[in-house]
Amino acid sequence: VKRLTVGSAIDTEANWLPDGSGLVFTSDRGGRPQTYQVGTEGGAPRRMTFDGAYNARPSVSDDGRYLATVQGCGGGFCIAVQDLKSGASRTLSKGPLDESPSFAPNGSMLLYAASEGGRSVLKVVSVEGRANTRLSFQQGKVRDPAWGPYRQ
Repeated sequence: VKRLTVGSAIDTEANWLPDGSGLVFTSDRGGRPQTYQVGTEGGAPRRMTFDGAYNARPSVSDDGRYLATVQGCGGGFCIAVQDLKSGASRTLSKGPLDESPSFAPNGSMLLYAASEGGRSVLKVVSVEGRANTRLSFQQGKVRDPAWGPYRQ
């Protein structure tokens, strides 16, 4: 085990970059939760998110092109995606309690947990924001959804 960050900041919710070169994580080192990246050898973390005062639960698509986060929006939480090549970002969901984005193996869709009418639901949205669909299930609560392995 090797410590990659130092200081008094709270660093949480780390996820590996697809190529294994480092981690993305949530940190309050700038005063509010934002997403940062650090290499496997440590060093100074690089801030990745600048839109909004709250960006947490980072996830990077398998091809390394997109970063998904839970972003503060209108007093609640929405799913946002940032194109890591262009830097452009967009909000993909409307909240109020959307969380836990998980990329499809091909990087084109995000699965996430949401709340509608006090009930937890499972939703999927395209990274372009064109398709946003509620998926049905019989009972239980949705927490931290994840895609299964891609099979042809």
